[in-house]
Amino acid sequence: MIKFSLAKCKTKAAHSAKLLQKGKLDLSKIKKKYELIMETPILLVIKTKAGETIVHSHGEILFKKCTDMNLMEQLAKEIYKTGLEK
Repeated sequence: MIKFSLAKCKTKAAHSAKLLQKGKLDLSKIKKKYELIMETPILLVIKTKAGETIVHSHGEILFKKCTDMNLMEQLAKEIYKTGLEK
């Protein structure tokens, strides 16, 4: 089971999911599964059911305009499962 926290980020402008254990996300696996909006070497901006979602390779996921905690939790689990699998 992948353990992570989900809370409003410091600026209160978005919600943030963070891994509770150390891990790097494989962005190449994530970009194959989701519609890609933008890509840099350290992060992806993807389109999800929660809208624009920023995925950092160090394991942080930012949900920009979503307030549905259950949806964000479900999406974070999916993204972590995809990006952390060997």
